[in-house]
Amino acid sequence: MTLYKIRVYPDGIEGLVEAETSLLNALERLGVRLETLCGGAGWCGQCLVKAKGHLSEVSPVETDLISEDKLKEGYRLACQTYIKGDVDVEIPSQTRTYAHRILTTGIKTEDLRINPAVKSYNINLSPPSLDDQRSDLDRIEEAIGFKLEIPGINMLKDMPEILRENAFNIEVISYYKSLLEIRRPENKSIYGVAIDIGTTTVVVYLLDLRKGEIDVISAMNPQAKRGADVISRIDYAAKGGLEELQTSIVEEINSLIDQLCDRQGIENRDIYDVAVVGNTTMMHLFLGISPRYIAVSPYIPVFTKSLMVRASEIGIDINPNGICYILPNIAGYIGADTVGMILATGLYKEDGVRLALDIGTNGEMVLKDGDKIFSCSTAAGPAFEGANITYGMRGSRGAIDHVNIDDGHIIVHVIDDVEPVGICGSGLLDAVAVMLELGLLDETGRIIKPGGSLFESLVREKNNGLEFLLEAHNKKIPINQRDIRELQLAKGAIRSGIEILLEEAGRTYSDIETIYLAGAFGTYLDPESAIKIGLLPPVPLNKVYSVGNAAGEGAKLALIDVDFREIAEDISRKVRYIELSSRIDFQDKFMDSLYFEVVR
Repeated sequence: MTLYKIRVYPDGIEGLVEAETSLLNALERLGVRLETLCGGAGWCGQCLVKAKGHLSEVSPVETDLISEDKLKEGYRLACQTYIKGDVDVEIPSQTRTYAHRILTTGIKTEDLRINPAVKSYNINLSPPSLDDQRSDLDRIEEAIGFKLEIPGINMLKDMPEILRENAFNIEVISYYKSLLEIRRPENKSIYGVAIDIGTTTVVVYLLDLRKGEIDVISAMNPQAKRGADVISRIDYAAKGGLEELQTSIVEEINSLIDQLCDRQGIENRDIYDVAVVGNTTMMHLFLGISPRYIAVSPYIPVFTKSLMVRASEIGIDINPNGICYILPNIAGYIGADTVGMILATGLYKEDGVRLALDIGTNGEMVLKDGDKIFSCSTAAGPAFEGANITYGMRGSRGAIDHVNIDDGHIIVHVIDDVEPVGICGSGLLDAVAVMLELGLLDETGRIIKPGGSLFESLVREKNNGLEFLLEAHNKKIPINQRDIRELQLAKGAIRSGIEILLEEAGRTYSDIETIYLAGAFGTYLDPESAIKIGLLPPVPLNKVYSVGNAAGEGAKLALIDVDFREIAEDISRKVRYIELSSRIDFQDKFMDSLYFEVVR
């Protein structure tokens, strides 16, 4: 086995790696994480590094994604470049993984009834005697008023000692009518956690099951290093990576639960209930179930119904007898997160025509019309996450996240008000809206030269094409024709999905009374820009509402009041899923949705 030295700048890290190791894997082993939205498949162009030394030849993928100038400067894609000898690697700032903005808040659900699945009963029993020879279990059941289901004989083994050591003054904890634990009264709360497993992030909420939410924590989904989208992860799981993907998300969730417990001064064993949402693929991976057939026609998941399993069976570190409730999914590409969104927005009980969207790499959308609910999912692609964009990045430090025109001047906002490194999805959306307003794009999305000298400095010629320049802190970030095309593909997918839902309901956009925008991108985007570029239909702005992490809010509802679990079950049965790939008119609507409306 031949080992070669790799040195990483400006970190000053160095180590030995085997020959023919990709730079991406070598850097990962050294603890250097890069943006890899495609999981190293070679299509996102995010893992750009500057390397010199003994390396593999430039691949066709690199030739396609890296400009000729940058290739001459020594830039390579870490996932496509293999070590042939000693190597020096410089990591550009835009390639590094930074702390991203993770959405943890959602709509406020006031006046909630506290009615959890887990309940505790403090009872003071009369001790047995020759005149009262009821069994220990009968004595407990008569005191709490219902028959207990005993999930296993271990529940009975410690019962007699606990009763007698505490003079028959005990606390009984049940899950519905199933016995979870008998303990001495400790005058402390019982807790639950609601978990939203997103493709990109994971959010964990801690709730006192007698009072409501008390804390929240979040992190990046560690599975993201194996691909930013569900198809990449399904592919990785199918090639032997299922156990790794499950282990990584379970370990991350356990770490977050540990941190919440430390912050609140409670023990993991005080947590008895878990409610989980996520898309259908995330739910499969969380449970260690292969999602491989979701990725191939006819796109069938292993399960869609809700599940209740022992948390210990999955590996979640809470009370050994704790239960994990998986909210129901709807179809292969409409998951429990969409059910959570419908719960949290109250869409299921509202009258009129209302549209709810969770916009990301996969765009899930729901249209409620009276007692009918229609849904579909569109493959919007990664442009909204900043992938496949020349200077694209996620919403983290140094990303241009908003652009607008004020008094004839272009105002560029950068996260943390630092020199820009790149542009994230919401910034790209705004920038294109500004270009349309300034007449710098035609209806096909082609960049055109400004008609007058006022905006001449905003557009330059580069590599036989035109670029639109955004400037902040004396640094310019260009948007080129390919970037515009990527955004058009993403917005075309979303808008065509909306049009098909409206058609199924026999409605037009003028019938829409409310649009709910869920998820991180839906929260950070400017609705006015979304309407200008045609991502959203032309409705009055006062009809558009950002509802934050509605999926997580839905999980909290299912945790704090079991009635919402019944509602979730009803929602999953009622929603009519529309498979867009089977629609003969989808391609035509998609092509029509690529165009911009240009005001002349």
